[in-house]
Amino acid sequence: MKKNLIYTFLFLLISPLCIHAKSSVTVHIVKPPDNQIKMILSEQEKAWNMGNLDGFMLYYWNNEELKFVSKNGIKKGWNSVYNSYQKAYAAKGEMGTLNFSEITIHGINNKNALVTGNWKVVNQKGIQQGLFTLWFKKIDGKWLIVMDHTS
Repeated sequence: MKKNLIYTFLFLLISPLCIHAKSSVTVHIVKPPDNQIKMILSEQEKAWNMGNLDGFMLYYWNNEELKFVSKNGIKKGWNSVYNSYQKAYAAKGEMGTLNFSEITIHGINNKNALVTGNWKVVNQKGIQQGLFTLWFKKIDGKWLIVMDHTS
């Protein structure tokens, strides 16, 4: 009985130290780059609505590793994505008016963020709309889209 009492006492004495040791883990809370990414999406809307495809594409990573995923498959590389947009929306009237809505920004770490939302284009063909997920990555100090999944 005395032995159990000693073990219980030692357990009670040591267990707070174990709990304290576990609680000393540093947790880094990642604050999403909300303002920067919202500004980029706003700039993209402005460029699109002025018929400026080059301005719209400024925020896509100009690299062959850029990916654009849609119902038509996966396009790889900045030039491929640019050419696809150019083919689908050749003139200002075809580009129409773009609007992003219901944007949610998920900070992953200080160099990566996922953005989800709705897109809507109104042009002479009518209304096209859907959902998107963008992977933004901070490259050389700039937030760029490295993957776009649009449906």
